[in-house]
Amino acid sequence: MIRILGFLILCGLLAGCYQGPDIASQIVKVTDFELSPDEDKVAFSAITPIGNSDIWVVNIDGTDLKKLTFKDRSLSNHIARFFKNHKWRNFCRIDMHSPEWTRDGRITFCEEITRHHATGIYTKGLIYWTIKPDGEDKRPKNNTDDIVRRNPLSPIHNFELSDLSEKHNKKIFLKDDILWVLGEGETTPKSLIQP
Repeated sequence: MIRILGFLILCGLLAGCYQGPDIASQIVKVTDFELSPDEDKVAFSAITPIGNSDIWVVNIDGTDLKKLTFKDRSLSNHIARFFKNHKWRNFCRIDMHSPEWTRDGRITFCEEITRHHATGIYTKGLIYWTIKPDGEDKRPKNNTDDIVRRNPLSPIHNFELSDLSEKHNKKIFLKDDILWVLGEGETTPKSLIQP
């Protein structure tokens, strides 16, 4: 009986890990973003259907969308979703967020492990990583990774996260959990990530 139950749980988890052909459908909402120093790419973190956040990258024209981290496939996040759906506590969730660019074109981000317990939610660990925009060569961030900060955090203007690409004459901004792009002379913004 225990083997059958274990097999059914494994099948359910594997089915939840399946990644369909439409990669954009794996994005529930975008939480933050950063324009690359050369203004050609946008790195962002987004909530997945499992409920965690992962790191993505896309060209500024909306092409070549790539998922760089896959914590939505981790067993711990599937267990966390199951526990959360049943309103149970005492689980850990792993999120990838806060993408930034280095001067040499790599993306740095934070892996945050949070503990959900009956007494509250608290951060159990933070690990900082760096990866190439093609998804290769993931490694721990070190002191030699020179971060390029385009838009320092401003507590006065934090109602809208935005950036301007002078190279492409486009404004990129985050509104209603969607990344938008507005070209020079245009009046209607378009979603940067098309399904």
